[in-house]
Amino acid sequence: MDLLDNYKKAWENQPEEITRISTSEIYKMTQAKSSSIVKWIFVIGLLEFAFMILSTFVFDISNDEKILVEMEIYEFVQISQYLTIPVLFYFLFLFYKNYKNISSIDNTKKLMTKIKKTRRTVRNYVIFNLLYIVYLAAIITFGMVMTPQGNLENTPGWIIVLIMMLVTIIMLFLFWGFYQLLYGILLNKLNRNYIELAKLDQEN
Repeated sequence: MDLLDNYKKAWENQPEEITRISTSEIYKMTQAKSSSIVKWIFVIGLLEFAFMILSTFVFDISNDEKILVEMEIYEFVQISQYLTIPVLFYFLFLFYKNYKNISSIDNTKKLMTKIKKTRRTVRNYVIFNLLYIVYLAAIITFGMVMTPQGNLENTPGWIIVLIMMLVTIIMLFLFWGFYQLLYGILLNKLNRNYIELAKLDQEN
């Protein structure tokens, strides 16, 4: 049981005048916890973006680029990566904006609205990344079917498609689990804060 639960328990047995003071204290604590959670969502998103950028300089991808060129899909992959960067910047801006907004709100209903908006932003961010994986898998599958490389040169196209579908499903599952681990715990805590605020709003 955390400090907020202790406050709430003691608050239920207090006189009406003291209860009003305690309501304000509970709101401030909930707001502070929500602000901290949203700040961590922004920090994790920033670290994830930085890792993606730095990995392009650390890992040697020249062989991968050669294969993509031979499959005549290099331009599609490169353009999609360039288009993805501003979208990720946009999501990072939304994460930061949500954090700043939640830190300064002094109204229960507005805070509840911002919490819902933050959860929606994270959900859309995860969906975007998963859809991007599907897009890349589809482009690569097309290239492998049209111009098979290496051991796949004599492999029927439908087998290549089936293999890539299985690989894509596994990747989606792994990335979904990864995002659940990164953001799911924080969103669950944020949801509990939302429920506490809803109860607080009803009692007032």
